[in-house]
Formats: sequence, C-alpha cells, structure tokens
Amino acid sequence: MMENRVVVVAALFAVCIVGFEFSFIHGATDASDTSALNMLFTSMHSPGQLTQWTASGGDPCVQNWRGVTCSKSRITQLKLSGLELSGTLGYMLDKLTSLTELDLSSNNLGGDLPYQLPPNLQRLNLANNQFTGAAQYSISNMASLKYLNLGHNQFKGQVAVDFSKLTSLTTLDFSFNSFTLSLPGTFTSLTSLKSLYLQNNQFSGTLNVLAGLPLETL
Repeated sequence: MMENRVVVVAALFAVCIVGFEFSFIHGATDASDTSALNMLFTSMHSPGQLTQWTASGGDPCVQNWRGVTCSKSRITQLKLSGLELSGTLGYMLDKLTSLTELDLSSNNLGGDLPYQLPPNLQRLNLANNQFTGAAQYSISNMASLKYLNLGHNQFKGQVAVDFSKLTSLTTLDFSFNSFTLSLPGTFTSLTSLKSLYLQNNQFSGTLNVLAGLPLETL
C-alpha cells in the first residue's frame, strides 16, 4: 500500500513538472498578443526604454514588459505615455482583442493611423504626437469606446470616422489638428457624449449635428 502511494505521489509530481515546463516553454501570454507587441516594438525602432520588450517572442505578461497589464493570458492595457517613443504603430494591433485601453500619448509617434487597431478599446489616447492623414475608419467599429483623444497631432482633411456605433463615447478630443470640411452627419449618434474639443482646426459649415447631444463641455 505504501509503495502504491509513493508511486502515485511521484506520478503527480512528474505531471506538475511537465506542466510547469510546458507553460515555461510556450509562455503564458496569448501568442497573437505577443506577436502584436513584437511588431509594435519593431515599428517603434526597438526603443531601449521599453524594458523587457523584444522584436521576437518573449512573454509580456510573465516578464512584466513595461506598460503592459494582463488578465490571465491576455493583454488588457497598454500605457506608454511620455516615453519619447518614435516610429509608427505597425499593422498588427487588431490582434489585441482583449485590450481595453491604449495610451501612447505625449510621444513622437507619426505616420498614418493603421487600419488595424484594437477593436474592443474603451479608451484610446494618441494625443500629443505627430500622426498625419485622416482619422482612420477602423475607429468606427470600436463600439465599446468611451474616451477618444487625437488632439495635438497633424491630422488633416475630413474626419473619416463613422460614429454610428460609438454610442458609448463620452469624451472626444480632435483639437489642434488640421481637420477641414464639416463634421460628419453620424455625429448625431453620439448620444452619450459629454465633452467635445474641436478648437484649432479648420472645420467649415454649421454645427447642427451637435444640437441634440448632451454636451457639458464644448
């Protein structure tokens, strides 16, 4: 009987060791999330201030990559504000399907916003950078978005975002850019919008689309 117990305990110990080794080898972070951060790191010229980050592989959740917050195996927040980062955002951020907050504000990032942005964001802050082009249409599908700040960039042209699905948005900042033409008619869908910042742009036309919104700050 004692020998049987010893065998069972030894077997369980072996299973635990194998499980630990499997977890260590394969990593705790979702593979798609890791690949997305690898691409972002490369697109930002592999900055040394992002400690633990790598251009290939790694384990963001286990290795405590700077600015990364996880829940179980998924990355839920990415906060890299004010780190003097440069480069672009790459083209794999849409793989971060559990990401609820992306804050890259107050850096030197530039280029056009990619079509591939995290789809389930609640907060997106890209303020005080050097982004150009139009505000990309991919923002249009962020139905959970509550806070959007694109202020103090170099965006220009007509706002290309369709706001029909952004009914949860409470704060929107497009200030200090070079947006032109009129606000899109889908602005009327922003039924939760409390704060709107549009100053220092080149908008034209009327602001009739704002008439029925519950704005407290404009």
